[in-house]
Amino acid sequence: FRSTETKERPIGSLIVEVKESETGEPISQARLTLQFQEPGDVTRLKPPKKFTYSAKTNAQGRYKFTNINKGTIHLYVTMERHQSFGKEFEFDKDNQVFEVKLKKPQPLL
Repeated sequence: FRSTETKERPIGSLIVEVKESETGEPISQARLTLQFQEPGDVTRLKPPKKFTYSAKTNAQGRYKFTNINKGTIHLYVTMERHQSFGKEFEFDKDNQVFEVKLKKPQPLL
């Protein structure tokens, strides 16, 4: 009996789509920060490595990250005149789409 699971972590592409929460309009030039961890290898005394990628959305409010390790990812989205967004996601399918809706800032009272 042989396990079909390989030592290497599966890698894939993921798509982030950023929209205005009220109107559903795509938000262009939103700043994306994606963080994920490459697991270490205990047998080789290799500690886990953290990766951070930065990007900006296109005119359709989208950006495609490639060669991302599947597993838990942290996604942060910032845009002028909008509330910041940060969330942890499970990335498990290739070309998975993560939709983010940015809100306008709360008016100061």
